[in-house]
Formats: sequence, C-alpha cells, structure tokens
Amino acid sequence: MKPALRHDLSAGPILLACLGVFLLTVMDSLAKELSQRHATIDVVAIRYVSGLFWSGLVALFIRPPLPDGDMVRAHAVRAVFFGATSFLFFYALKVLPIVETMVFTYVSPIFMALLGRIVLKEKVHPSTAFAILISFAGVLVIAGGKSGGSFSLSGDLIGIFAALGSSATYALSMVLLRARTGTDAIATIVVLQTVLASILILPIAFIMGDPIGAITSDWPLALIVGLLGTTGQFAMAYALRSAPAARVGVVDYTSLIWASIIGMVVFAEWPGITVYAGAALIILASFLLLRQKKTLPAHELPSNP
Repeated sequence: MKPALRHDLSAGPILLACLGVFLLTVMDSLAKELSQRHATIDVVAIRYVSGLFWSGLVALFIRPPLPDGDMVRAHAVRAVFFGATSFLFFYALKVLPIVETMVFTYVSPIFMALLGRIVLKEKVHPSTAFAILISFAGVLVIAGGKSGGSFSLSGDLIGIFAALGSSATYALSMVLLRARTGTDAIATIVVLQTVLASILILPIAFIMGDPIGAITSDWPLALIVGLLGTTGQFAMAYALRSAPAARVGVVDYTSLIWASIIGMVVFAEWPGITVYAGAALIILASFLLLRQKKTLPAHELPSNP
C-alpha cells in the first residue's frame, strides 16, 4: 500500500488533531484519578485491556489488513518501549500535577533527534545542540520552581525523572517506527500496538498488582479510558495521514491548555509561573527542531500512551 499524501492544508485535519489531543488529555486525567486508588501497573493494565476491547470493535468494522510476520516482529520491539512509556507516564501523573507531567513530555522531539542520529544515522543540524540546551534549561526552571515547596527525592524528583523517561522511551519507539517503510496501515498499527502492549503488560500486572480487582472496581472509568485513548489515537493518526506532520504536531501543545483547566478544576492544582516559563523554553526548543525538518513520517502516532 502506498503512503498516503499529506498535503491537506485545510482546517479539517487541524480540528481533528485538536479533538485527538483533547480526548487524550481527558484520558490522562482519568488515569490520574485511577492512580490515586490503584497501583501504577494496574492503571496501565486498565488502559490496555480497555483499549484492547475498543480496538477490537474498531477492527471488526474497519477490517484493517492483517499484519505479516515482519510487521509483528518490528512492532513487538516497539511494544516494549511503548509499554515502558505508559508505566513511566502514569507514574509521573500519580505524583506530579497533570500540567507538569504534560510539559515534560514535550521534550520527546529532542530525544527523537538524538536517537535518530544514533539508531538511524540521520544527520543532525548543528543547532540541535542549542535546542537541547534550551530544553534542558526549561526542565531546570520547572524543577527549580518546585524546590521552594515540598521537593523531595521520594516524590517530585522521581516523578520528573519518570516523566522525562517516558519521553525518552516514547521517542525511541517512534524512531523504531520511522525505520519502517511507511506502508503499514494506520488502523493495523493502532490495533497491533494495543494487542502487543497488552501481551507485555498483563503478565507483569498479574505478578505485581491486581488488575482484575482494579478493573472490576472501576469498570465504568476503565471503559471510558479505553474509549478516549483509542478514539484519540485514531483522530491523531488520521490527521497526520492527511496533513503535514509539522503542521499537525504543533497542535499537541494545546494539551497545556486542557491540562491546566482540568488540573485546576478537577484536582485543585494551581501551577506556578515557573511551570509555564519552563514550558515556553521546551516548546521553543521543539520549534527550533521543526524548522530543521518540516515533515515527519505520516504514520507516526500521538505522543500520549
């Protein structure tokens, strides 16, 4: 199958991407709520078991092409890093305000640039080093702003490392996806990704947690989490298929708006000015990278786990 063209500059793909970012941010807020009552590994299990249910329904209606052996092997490696991304991200949500967790995930383009150089031997523009320094400064601004409060090794600092770690593992999974030919069907990727991640996560969850108890006690939220995650992933993926990825990717930063509103209204979290100052630096670093490379693969999926 030939890669889809991505020259649609109308408002349609952008609005679709905005919807996807909103749905995924709401899903993250529900995951944060669940993490107050369940272990992180159980919340991850909820995400993928429910996602498996909704992805299965989608597959019944869309009937995407079946993956071949090569595709399964390639995405099985990605599933390891994608599962790690989910665990680290949900842990960060548990111990950090939702806005801060979102901001730290904006570092992923920096990791993609570095890993692209290491794994795919892609050329790196000299200004990438400058972008990395700006991004690192943004992280320090946010972390420094917390030092005036209850900043501790057992809480905030580990949460920051977890959020940054989720950005790194997500970036690696995307670099591995970039190594593909770009011919994999979007629906097949989304469904296969959920299936493989579930196969990886569930045995670990049964050993370390109580996924059945978590799902049965919060099954309405579990269903909603899976629905939001699956719908959000498809919305972002189809937006990326229709329009240039650099154009659609900018929409991801609107999650800062949704996360701020949800954090204040639902969790009574009032971010300090240092959070937004750090976010501005990190986003600036990402835009420097966007100027270097205007287009990305059409099949790259949203950054949210």
